Amino acid sequence: MISVNDSQTTTNPVPGGAWRLVPVVVLRQAGFPMEALDPLVDAASVDEAHALLRSRSRLASLARELKPVLRQHPVPGCPQSASRVGRLRPLPGRELRRATAALPDEAARTLHAYQASAEEFAGELEDFAARHRTRLDRARTAVAEAFGDERLRQVLLLSNDAAYPEFAAWLDAFQGEMGRHSRRMTDLLTMYLQRVTTKNETHSHFGPFTVGRVGDVPGIAWTSEREMERRTLFSHWAAEKLAQSAAAVPGLFDFVRPRRRPLSFLREGRIDLYAFTTRDGLDTDWNFQHLGGREVAAHEAWLWQRCDGERTLRELRSEWDTELGSHAPVPFDQVLKELVVREWVVAEFEIPVGDHEPLAALRRQLLPAPPEQAAPVLSAIGRFEEDLACFARLPLAERPAALTATKARFEKLTGTAANRNSGLHYADRSILFEEAHGEPAGLTIGPDIARFITDELSIVYETVLARPRLRMRRELAVLTRWVAERFGADVEVPLDRLYSEFFRDRHALEEECAAVEAELAALDRSITDALLGSGGVDRPEVVVERDRMEAILAAHPRTPAAVVDPDVLFAATSRQDLREGRFTAVIGDCHAVREVITHTSFGPLIQERAPELLPEVHEGYQSLLDDGEVLANLSRGHPDKSSTQLVYPCHDLEVYGRSGQSRDRVVQPSHLYVVLRDGRLELRAHGVAGRLRLMAPPAGGPSIRQDPLSPFAFPRHFGGAGLDAPTLEHLPRIRCGRVVLQRETWRVPAARLRGAAAFDGPAEQTGGEEAAGFVAACRLRFELGLPRHVFVKISGEPKPIYVDWQAPLLVRQLCRLAARQVGTLEISEMLPTPDQRWLSVRGHRYTSELRCAVFSPGDPR
Repeated sequence: MISVNDSQTTTNPVPGGAWRLVPVVVLRQAGFPMEALDPLVDAASVDEAHALLRSRSRLASLARELKPVLRQHPVPGCPQSASRVGRLRPLPGRELRRATAALPDEAARTLHAYQASAEEFAGELEDFAARHRTRLDRARTAVAEAFGDERLRQVLLLSNDAAYPEFAAWLDAFQGEMGRHSRRMTDLLTMYLQRVTTKNETHSHFGPFTVGRVGDVPGIAWTSEREMERRTLFSHWAAEKLAQSAAAVPGLFDFVRPRRRPLSFLREGRIDLYAFTTRDGLDTDWNFQHLGGREVAAHEAWLWQRCDGERTLRELRSEWDTELGSHAPVPFDQVLKELVVREWVVAEFEIPVGDHEPLAALRRQLLPAPPEQAAPVLSAIGRFEEDLACFARLPLAERPAALTATKARFEKLTGTAANRNSGLHYADRSILFEEAHGEPAGLTIGPDIARFITDELSIVYETVLARPRLRMRRELAVLTRWVAERFGADVEVPLDRLYSEFFRDRHALEEECAAVEAELAALDRSITDALLGSGGVDRPEVVVERDRMEAILAAHPRTPAAVVDPDVLFAATSRQDLREGRFTAVIGDCHAVREVITHTSFGPLIQERAPELLPEVHEGYQSLLDDGEVLANLSRGHPDKSSTQLVYPCHDLEVYGRSGQSRDRVVQPSHLYVVLRDGRLELRAHGVAGRLRLMAPPAGGPSIRQDPLSPFAFPRHFGGAGLDAPTLEHLPRIRCGRVVLQRETWRVPAARLRGAAAFDGPAEQTGGEEAAGFVAACRLRFELGLPRHVFVKISGEPKPIYVDWQAPLLVRQLCRLAARQVGTLEISEMLPTPDQRWLSVRGHRYTSELRCAVFSPGDPR
């Protein structure tokens, strides 16, 4: 923590490219205080592990002295003696007697000193392993007892309701026995507990949010504290299953309004289909593919063209009969089925992408149908809406039974399981999910905090954006050259032609992008070197002066314009320290994607409390546009999530899923074209005046390798705000004034946390893998000088896990995950530390972060 005088030093924003803060912010917090983990802490275990390591060191010194003697004087009939000593094992009695007889007196004395030490060490190992098992059992019992709290049981219910009956039955029956099943259950419960006490991105009451505004009171303040307010919402996928059931009701299917699949294109009697595919739905994972196509008959083209998302099937069938009638070689329903099977047309009741009230959206689609046909489905929708309202208000203990009843009714109605995607992290598993408004009421951030976010933190935004901006500039140049060579200037190139030629030349374009990637890596190295200076990376902290930081950033153009959603973590001991400027701050995640707050599951709930949110964010986007540009949002659903988003007052490009906009404001990919005019590559749409600027590229990825339209969006960055520096094993903390640009970070082989690493030998020396892993962790922490509280990023795990090195059960969770890894673990200091949790509500302190949105038009020099 820096001094008061230092913290109050006036600072100027980074020149040019001033950042503007949306005056509506969100305070997210963990649902439970970290003190819930205190029963898992056992500092004595660390002291004992280090005592064991010291004993081992003394024994190893004696072994090094003894081994050459044994090689010089081989023991008759005992060829393994030197090997046993090399592994720090005591010699068996018969072998010891023979060795004593074979060695000179001085060497025999060395042997007996070694033997005594080895026998003592073996006893210490055995005792430590037994005590470690006892400690783990005690901690497991404490975890089970913690989940006697009904609020924690709700974590299990709302995070994994499919497995909740198993959890609840085990917890109710647990009497302290520690068999294999108990160890598995307590491992899972421990992971839940460490997450809801240290992370701020969970949901419901174990990850509540509080809406705040920029006000006049310095620091972060609120006027009162109230009861938490829960809101239960129906999952998008579950509403889609209800929609499918509705379509199966006789007569209702006629009221479906089919639409062309957005990435299907008709040209010269042939339909081609493109798609953005994904493995896990994350923005970084989308891939652009051509799925193929074929020639189509005139009647197929006729129907495909008229599927506009507005006319019902009843209306289309009537037009078919009028215009084609007996001349149609194939019946209407057969043609429609073929178009749907080939995925050229979507013909079903669709829940619009982003709608946070999907049941109401389905009801609106059914209202035009005759009441006698729609009544059963409308009645079911009403009951589910009643369930949601009731569930949010129910006493916690009554909610499992209520959810079970709702799920049973859903399964009977749809013939579909009420749970899915078991094990996936970024996925709606249940038919419902819950959000919660936090306890602080009337929350405001002061003008001092707002200035800190726009001015002092701007160095983080500019550092994070340096590479994405360079990528956009370079790849726009690549794409412009390619369009000029392939199509020429002043030629309107329809999107499907752009796509087809893109796939034809994709290899050459990827080679050009590879050169861009090399330049990006060089930029990352240059920024890292400039920040670290000449002092090397062995220091725990590097302090960069503001002037030097601005000089580093001035070397990189601040263009194109950008939007960033930083998650700001303030490190302060109290709200008083925040108010008086005694804090440091670090950005946890720094997302440069579509503005996050208006595109998140709780966005509509924030909009209810702060109606100015959407207008302010839209105004922020408008400030980024050049003359002649118009903004377009995306209708791109997440395959596994509800993908809630507010409806902006602008055009919507329909990509994956149905847009929630009125159809007159929906842009189809078939409307798009690119044109090179006066040396500038433009994205336009027929029927829209102006050049299009997309909130995000359709495929979501940052490069033209994923999507040739990416240069027509904004710079993209996913995740953390730290430096990449992939070749460095240690990165010191990098601080500029009150801003921490980089947490202190270590990269270590996962094998360092396996039992064999504890004593440079087999894990069984400790009498158990768990004890060996703990000793290995203590050794690693000592050798690297790791802080007590850290987060560890493990390959394949979606989120870093929290570790307190003094909590054997938490260390076990890390070792258990690391055992499956062959690569590197990234360990970073926990910052803010547990002592720097400024958020205190009703006498409890919580980890927290301030989520906000900032916009910059850049500095197009």
